[in-house]
Amino acid sequence: MNGVRLRVEALANRVTPHLAALAPTFAALPSDEQRRQVLDYLDGLDCGASGPAPAAVASLVDALGGVEDVGRVITSLHTIGDVLQDEARDIPGAPEAIAAWTREAVAQAARYAVDSVSEGYRAEVERLRRGEERLISLQRVSAAMTSDLDLDRTLTVLVDEARRLMHADTAVIRLYDEETDSLRLIAEAGDEQGVLLGEVVPLDGSLSGYCFRGSRPVVSSDVQSDPRLGQEIKKATRFGSMLVVPLLVRDRPIGVLLVGSYARGAFSEEDQTLLCLLADQAASAIENSRLYQQAQGQIAELAILQRISSVISSSLDLDDVFQAIYDEIRGVMPTDAFIIGLTREDGLLDLEFIADGGQRYAPVRAFKYSEVFRRALEERQPVMVGDVLDAEAPPMRSVGHTRTKVRSVIAAPLIQGNEVIGLLSAQSYVPHRYRECDARLLMTIANHAVVAIENARLYRQAQSLAIAEERNRLAREIHDTLAQGLIGIILYLERLDLEIPQDDRRFRPLVERALSLARGNLEEARRSVHDLRAAPLEGRTLVEALAHLAEDLRKERLFEVELSVPRALPLLAARVETALFRMVQEAISNARKHAGCKSLAIRLSVAGGMVTLEVHDDGRGFEVERVLGEAHRFGLSTMRERITQVGGEFTVESCPGDGTLVRATIPLSQATHSESEAV
Repeated sequence: MNGVRLRVEALANRVTPHLAALAPTFAALPSDEQRRQVLDYLDGLDCGASGPAPAAVASLVDALGGVEDVGRVITSLHTIGDVLQDEARDIPGAPEAIAAWTREAVAQAARYAVDSVSEGYRAEVERLRRGEERLISLQRVSAAMTSDLDLDRTLTVLVDEARRLMHADTAVIRLYDEETDSLRLIAEAGDEQGVLLGEVVPLDGSLSGYCFRGSRPVVSSDVQSDPRLGQEIKKATRFGSMLVVPLLVRDRPIGVLLVGSYARGAFSEEDQTLLCLLADQAASAIENSRLYQQAQGQIAELAILQRISSVISSSLDLDDVFQAIYDEIRGVMPTDAFIIGLTREDGLLDLEFIADGGQRYAPVRAFKYSEVFRRALEERQPVMVGDVLDAEAPPMRSVGHTRTKVRSVIAAPLIQGNEVIGLLSAQSYVPHRYRECDARLLMTIANHAVVAIENARLYRQAQSLAIAEERNRLAREIHDTLAQGLIGIILYLERLDLEIPQDDRRFRPLVERALSLARGNLEEARRSVHDLRAAPLEGRTLVEALAHLAEDLRKERLFEVELSVPRALPLLAARVETALFRMVQEAISNARKHAGCKSLAIRLSVAGGMVTLEVHDDGRGFEVERVLGEAHRFGLSTMRERITQVGGEFTVESCPGDGTLVRATIPLSQATHSESEAV
């Protein structure tokens, strides 16, 4: 074989033209490459090898046409063998060795061809399997879109499929938020630690922002060395590679679909194409959901307007109208707190309806409105604040529950003709809870509700005027008839009393008794006249009426007056407020007449599910049992009757020289309930 090896160079030169003639592929190679292929194939001849090196055979097979032309390859190998045998026929044993060499070369070529074909089939099977897998995934996503109107569930299916198909560690969908000019997370699947950016990603310095602004797919094979990413983003991610595609609706970007892998270079062009298909599905799902919500919103809006119109035509009670508006609005948008305010001539607001945390609160009058309300009233259009705690957000004054904190607000003006008569405000404890469609809906409701509110307000004014006229008429009737008659009776009894001898034991006690009864009834008649001519609260809330009463007492300077009331009082039934206010009036009247006090305290509180009202003076006091037993003491018994009639408990604490405390305690569940006032 050493002799054969001595002729290898010459053999290569002789064999090469034969191979070029047999195989066009080989002929197309440069002459140096042709000769190198043959030399590599013949390299083991001088070593007595039983066949060429497998790598050399594989290389030559490819050079001769590859596995697609196995017949031509085998013919070429036999041709090489024939040339070798002809060249080495005079060397003993060489022909047999060359024949064995050729057989081994042909066997290796055949195995290589079989392996190549098998590998090709395996690759094709894998390609078909992945294609089937992707078709099934697309079918799942399509099925989710067509069978489920819940957007969250549909997007969850989509990101799960995207992560699985891309063999990614994380998949997320982010939508553009116009208010913050950022991309907000709405769906995710996989390892939450892959991206530590949280709910919001800025457009600047992020691959998602780069993709969104360019409206085209973006791939990063090495995240940490990608110049498009800011340093903060690089520090916040653990991914080695990312693929981001835009969500497009009519060629307009609305968000992005992102997959990330801890490995570098994890995504191919095929992955990009598939992710774009999934992104199209996601964009369609989001757009369909938006259209569905828009349609549902329009249907709900029409239903609300119909119900409000029904209230307009069926009720002139202002409280019923307020309650109906509140009930309808909280049925179509988040409403943790709600306010209806009416404008005043002095430029302030009367907050006639306040609801917070499901609890009605007493109205707040002469409210100096916040910047949000001012803008709504002056601009005559709805105003929305995403988060009142933001540095740029206008300040908000809190009303209602003391332990809750409103974060997002919408306010819509009530416009009657050319005049702004008030506003509606829906509020939430959650930031960024409202959308533009909520603001438009609230404005639409306000435009329809203003008619009902204005009609009910005019009706209330007319009703109040009619009631006042009737009360004054009754007061005049009592004064001119009953009171004057009692005065005449008293005068005659006094004259009779003068005619009876002082030591008379038969008639004098009867006359004195008749005088006492007549004088007591005259006092009650005068009290009735006063009560009829002055309505108990005169249109004020209990807190406002107590404040007004305390101010009047301070002006009289009979004694020091202390008033303590809660910042926010739950809305009490009108009859409860009247009973409590009458009790205070009576207690003050008694203090004027009998106590001789230097100070008087009025304390209203709500705690432990009870409403408590106390009037305490530091006067001379009295023996409670004795006074309650005296028949002519109408004041204390009247107070007790008023409080017990509204479901409360009335107590009196006093002793000579130690002042007097009268207290009314009413369960909040009864104090806030009446048949005509729903809470």
